[in-house]
Amino acid sequence: MQAKLPKRPLRKDGNEHIPDYRFHLEMSQKMAKIGSWELDLSVGNPDAPQYWSDETYRILGYEPGEITPSFNTFINSVHPDDRPMVMAAAQRSIKEGADYDLEQRHILPDGRIITTRSIAQVIRENKTGTPLKLCGAMKDITEQKETNSALERAHKEMATFFQKIDEVLYSVDMQQYKILQMSPACEKVYGYTVDEFHKNNYLWMDVILEEDKHIIRAGDPVMRRGEIVANEYRIHHKDGSIRWLGGTLTPTLDENGNLIRIDGVVSDITIRKEAELAVKNSEQKFRTLIENSSDGIAVTNLDRQLLFSSSAMHRITGYTPDELHHVDMVCLFHPDDRRTLLSIQNKILEAPGTTEKFIARFRRKEGNWIWLEGVSQNLLAEPAVKGIVTNFRDITERITYEEALKSANTHLKKTNNELDRFVYSVSHDLRAPLASILGLIEFTESETRDADVVENLSMMKDSVKKLDGFILDILDYSRNSRSEIKIEKINFSKMLDAVISNLKFMSREDGNVAIRVNVDKNQHFYSDSSRLQIILNNLISNAIRYYNPDADAPYVEVTINTEPTEATICVKDNGIGIDNEFQSKIFDMFYRVSKKSVGSGLGLYIVKETIEKLNGTLELYSEPGIGTAFTLKIPNLNQS
Repeated sequence: MQAKLPKRPLRKDGNEHIPDYRFHLEMSQKMAKIGSWELDLSVGNPDAPQYWSDETYRILGYEPGEITPSFNTFINSVHPDDRPMVMAAAQRSIKEGADYDLEQRHILPDGRIITTRSIAQVIRENKTGTPLKLCGAMKDITEQKETNSALERAHKEMATFFQKIDEVLYSVDMQQYKILQMSPACEKVYGYTVDEFHKNNYLWMDVILEEDKHIIRAGDPVMRRGEIVANEYRIHHKDGSIRWLGGTLTPTLDENGNLIRIDGVVSDITIRKEAELAVKNSEQKFRTLIENSSDGIAVTNLDRQLLFSSSAMHRITGYTPDELHHVDMVCLFHPDDRRTLLSIQNKILEAPGTTEKFIARFRRKEGNWIWLEGVSQNLLAEPAVKGIVTNFRDITERITYEEALKSANTHLKKTNNELDRFVYSVSHDLRAPLASILGLIEFTESETRDADVVENLSMMKDSVKKLDGFILDILDYSRNSRSEIKIEKINFSKMLDAVISNLKFMSREDGNVAIRVNVDKNQHFYSDSSRLQIILNNLISNAIRYYNPDADAPYVEVTINTEPTEATICVKDNGIGIDNEFQSKIFDMFYRVSKKSVGSGLGLYIVKETIEKLNGTLELYSEPGIGTAFTLKIPNLNQS
């Protein structure tokens, strides 16, 4: 805003051509914003009128002539904290003749606080030296003070920034090739101190990896054209590690276009570069996995048009990506499967991020149909994808195998049912004649006294019984392998009574073996009754069959303890025992220790298979001449 100049008053003495110096002074003061003032020292009254120039009025917040200037008017405008200083400076100037040059604050009528600088001189009487006036000038230096204060704060902040910043700031005189300044961050970034860089102006170049120095050299002609250079390179840190640095160089050219100075900033970007390398490696690994995966990946938009496909898609479908652009992918699926696929798309569109599986038929480029199994996910909201992602694989071969297996299972079930009927029929048809033969043999035995005939009949009877036992073993095996587990409450005492009753004649014929029973009845136990009876029947009959004739009192001891989770069944005897070399084989089908062994070789095999069917365990301990112990643990199938 331009200062409003005072109008020059007309002279009344007729000397208009003579310059009016007072007018020129006022105009100069207003332009320079400097006011003048006088304090008449001969007047003792502090309220006596004094002289202020118009600009002094303005500086102190008044319009010229608005108030009567006086010493008190002036001193009352001075900030209370500065008044003692102003009074002391005035007294020194008046009494001692010292120069009056002072900065003080004033409180203006509108409440603003300004800072002024006043310069004054005492006017004295020539002969006596008596002080007559204190004449001075004042200037509003508020803006200058605020500017200086702001500059000082900025300087301090810049100095702090220079000291604390993690990046290295430096300047180089390119005519003398001398480092002018370098921030302390160089010790963190390079490992070397500021002094070390000043002692060796080429240190910054020496630490750069040899294979990266060409990056720096390539930027030299660019800087000499006055263009800013940005580059990234590796250095040998003082601690021996390799660091990545990124920097910017700003050149300064003289009027002739010569490079005279560069100012640069360098930062450690090792973490960023390692992250970039990790991302790059991850992307490469991911791309390699996708390209070499046997599964196909397809990304489609809302219109089911292909946005991206992996290389496996071409192998699976026969189509190249270009052939599938702008094609509604659902149209390539079997008509009977399209409704299901559209329903899946609607589901994932309603719930972004969720997945839906599908199995559908797809028409290959060659025209044949293949089965695809896949899973689709809505990633339309993901900025990196913006599509529906489907992972899929060709399961045609699996479907073919499953259908073949289903057919084979159906056929196998039919065959097994027929086999069960055959086994039952044959066993029934065979056992009936055997029972008749056995009855005829026993009748003949009772009617003859011929020793040879009786011996032959006994041999015949043993053979018939052996054949009948074999048929019973086959029936047990068939029932165990094909029938479902029937869970029922088990009464071990009653079950053992039935087994022992069936074997009582066998016990008499084979040496009168005593059968001892110990049953704990504290717990309710549930399992398959018929299977448990098969197990107990086989183990007890074997113990009787292979009793030790040299033992004083042959016995079989059956101990059963029931607990909430399982039953422990131990069948122990003092029979002939089993050699260690045969113990691992006795549970094999049709295995017999010797040709003299009695039985079909199926009994212990059936025991093992039945225990496994019940998810139980079996342990064997046997010592020849001492006896054998079978320990079974059968789970309690109580479902309550």
